[in-house]
Amino acid sequence: MENMSSMTVDPAHLSNEDWVRVRAFLDSAKKRGEVVDFSTRVELLTPAEVAGRLGMSRSTVLRRIADGDIKATKVGTHHRIPLNEYERYSRELMRRMAEASAADIEVELFGE
Repeated sequence: MENMSSMTVDPAHLSNEDWVRVRAFLDSAKKRGEVVDFSTRVELLTPAEVAGRLGMSRSTVLRRIADGDIKATKVGTHHRIPLNEYERYSRELMRRMAEASAADIEVELFGE
């Protein structure tokens, strides 16, 4: 009987603990005489998943896609947002919020 198992990791966010798990996975496969295949894929999020993570509505995410603010691909008739695009857009939103907050604080301290 073939003993198959799998492991998924995101190389962009590997901790020391993750490296230990990868090594243990490889050691376990070696002990069982198994071969390990490596493959990559782009992690895709739905507009609803992006909306939940950003605290906005799904329709707002779809408008941002239509406006070109968020890059998405179509899978059939459905939009999918690559994880790295979600992360880029999230950082951009945070930067904009920080700039707006800084401007508000400046007005409060020094007037317009």
